[in-house]
Amino acid sequence: MIEENDLSLVVYPTNALLDQQLERFGEWDGISAEPLNSDTLDGHGDNRVEDLLQLTDFYEGHDVVVTNPDILQAIIQDQYHGSTKPMQFFDRFDAVVYDEFHFYDDLAASGLLLQTHVMHNRRGTNVLLASATPNESFVGFVQDELSLPVRDIAAEYVQDGDQFRRPVTVNRHEGRVIDEERETVAERLRELIEDADDFGEPQVALVFNSVAASNDFHAYLAEEFPDVFEHVAKDNGFDTNDPDASLESQDFFVLNTTSKGEVGLDYDIRTLFMETPPTPSAFLQRFGRAGREYEATVHVFGLGDMAWPDETRYPDFAASIYDALGTHRSRDEEIAALRSLVGMRAAYAIHSRMTEDEWFGAELFADFESVSEYGKWRAFFRTVDSTLEDAGEFGSPVMQNSATRKILDFARHCFGALESLRGRSLPVGIKYPRGDRRALTSYDLLTTLRYYDIRDIESDGTLVVDRRESTQPVAITARFPGYENRPRDYSGSNGEIEKMFSRWIYPEIEEADFAETEVDEGVLRQFFSDLSLPKAVMPIEVRYGQYVAYVEQDGITSVDVERRQI
Repeated sequence: MIEENDLSLVVYPTNALLDQQLERFGEWDGISAEPLNSDTLDGHGDNRVEDLLQLTDFYEGHDVVVTNPDILQAIIQDQYHGSTKPMQFFDRFDAVVYDEFHFYDDLAASGLLLQTHVMHNRRGTNVLLASATPNESFVGFVQDELSLPVRDIAAEYVQDGDQFRRPVTVNRHEGRVIDEERETVAERLRELIEDADDFGEPQVALVFNSVAASNDFHAYLAEEFPDVFEHVAKDNGFDTNDPDASLESQDFFVLNTTSKGEVGLDYDIRTLFMETPPTPSAFLQRFGRAGREYEATVHVFGLGDMAWPDETRYPDFAASIYDALGTHRSRDEEIAALRSLVGMRAAYAIHSRMTEDEWFGAELFADFESVSEYGKWRAFFRTVDSTLEDAGEFGSPVMQNSATRKILDFARHCFGALESLRGRSLPVGIKYPRGDRRALTSYDLLTTLRYYDIRDIESDGTLVVDRRESTQPVAITARFPGYENRPRDYSGSNGEIEKMFSRWIYPEIEEADFAETEVDEGVLRQFFSDLSLPKAVMPIEVRYGQYVAYVEQDGITSVDVERRQI
């Protein structure tokens, strides 16, 4: 593909995978690849846009640009200076590859689909979607909703062909999670290390369902099994901006990871310990990390009873996993959700630009107007804004402090989630016990507070935290725009938070009165239903024990955590 095109774009879901594959490109003779990520873009405003476009100039002489989809979405959603010029980036590529496209949830997948639409609409760019466990709803959307021709490229079995899967022995454990048998697992790691002949590359991996569980096991090894710990590296997405945690800087035999390791874990894994994720595609991604080059053993936790024969073909094994874990929604329901989210993103790409002085012309409208449900969501964003602008004025049906005003304020706040690929978070500087040391990282405040207690606040605002010993949930409350005086319980898991919003938001809609406004109540309900609220909202204040976090949302989000004066 690269040889047949002047310039190709390859999109990876994580920067770790991007770096790994960029190194691979460097090993190919005659292929020149350049990275595009936050580290390679300098400056601000026009300078940043010029850096962005320079990567696509023919005279630069490279064949491939490798990037992440977050940057592409930032261009579409007008996060760069100038509404029109950055969009020229999508004019420059003959072909684009989205690697591991199954990795994304609905909100992020809608961004990829809109990117695909824009590139194909502008230049007829060829698109390659790569995955060992493809999301069929995603593929169906490309074909049915974007009206692009789709062709499957799949391996065919031949008797004398190269073998790409090796026999795998599956051991199913009684424990639901690795932590329930952590001593047994640690002892087995010790045996594998003692029997190893080569420590050049990792041969063992542990894949946890949560960052907290991954961190806990790492600290447990450091304290109880230091001889094992010295051969273990952790890469679970928690250690952001920690140079000492980079895999490239370590020699290790065992990799401790999470769902991040489901994509791009391109090592010769011969022993795999894995917790069962919620979806069959994620299960098969984890399972598929083992048995690539050598026969392997996979230890599975939390799968439950399975009626397997002593030996089974891989396709039959995969089918049994799909039967056991099932799917939460039908294909039609998944496509409907994607249709709604892609329409929201397309409409907001225009709506957010309407307040700018620069006129962006017909080409930008052409990028987005042809998307399904564009018109419905464009009208929704416009009527919510216009209703709020008139609220409280003479003749307006919406009073300043009414239930209608509050729910519309909250909805407009949620529009901001469409500005990024993966939704919103509250990143803060954190020092946490990594096992061998206190490590400095940046991570979401609300997720961190579910598992860690604040011990101190350093002068630069960095939170010094310790792992919470109690398994009981702690009291975390959050306040949101429109409902500043009504704090909400934010103590539970993501699923529990999602339910909390559902129990709260829909009664608020019932209490509101849209009779004399142009806001469509049904569309408002759909907006909250299709947009995952834990990823859409950003609290203006978070309270936890004796601490309070104030969130500044104008411009770049900043979080200021203080000890409360009680």
